[in-house]
Amino acid sequence: MPKAVDLIVQNGAAVNKTFTLISPAAGDGGVTQWALKEGTISAVFPAFTSSSSSRSKGRNLKLKFTQPNSYTDAVTGLTMVNNRAEINVSVSIPSDFPEAKKDDFAAFCVNLVSNAFVKSLIRDALPAT
Repeated sequence: MPKAVDLIVQNGAAVNKTFTLISPAAGDGGVTQWALKEGTISAVFPAFTSSSSSRSKGRNLKLKFTQPNSYTDAVTGLTMVNNRAEINVSVSIPSDFPEAKKDDFAAFCVNLVSNAFVKSLIRDALPAT
């Protein structure tokens, strides 16, 4: 199993941001958690999670990223979270999938998600028509 580490990811302004490892998974079925520790309270931190498990004919990976939206209550002065944008990704690798094709599969997945057009779809969660 790969060792969990902090993740450095560029934001929309191409500035590197560090998602700090909060909790590594204990093994299959466990959840690894990262957070971008920027803001006044942890409820407003953007968060990323990963979990993987074995299945009868291969492995599953689930990724989830959430970004809260917050505001300061004018009366109390407290930071309030009113909603979250979220993306969920599920990956299945069959046990009989050829090793020679796994690198291309991983590259296509990553490059598709980072493609400018796909980013525009993710940005507004609109269909490609």
